[in-house]
Amino acid sequence: MLDIDVEYVADRLPRELTDVEKQRLEVLIDDSIELIEVAFLRAGRDFHADLETVPWLEAAARRAVLEMVSAATLVGTNTGMRSISSTTGPQSDSVTFSDVDSVSWGGVRLTDDLLKLLGLWHRGARGRFPRPRRWPERWSP
Repeated sequence: MLDIDVEYVADRLPRELTDVEKQRLEVLIDDSIELIEVAFLRAGRDFHADLETVPWLEAAARRAVLEMVSAATLVGTNTGMRSISSTTGPQSDSVTFSDVDSVSWGGVRLTDDLLKLLGLWHRGARGRFPRPRRWPERWSP
């Protein structure tokens, strides 16, 4: 079983968390572990069995959960915001949104970098393909 709790994450964040954030942290930790389990199942592997047999996986999984949960916690309601401007004069506010790869609107996200960390990233085409035909060669006497 992966040993990670609220204190483990909260001790590594750059600021103190409120009680509401700590309660949300528990849910985000569970969500991130569930995403990792699903990613392993989609790759045809068992996350909990691999935790016991692969020596580096527990540390990598802890790091992945920490990254997922801290991104969702620290970004919070500013998810997807690229820039914010405000004018005090006759009131003007402006927000620009963009796609953010590390945080989703609903909480945690398992990025390609984290999949690589967990050993689940495969590059290139997968499958069996026929060999390419050889270029015709001519022989000169």
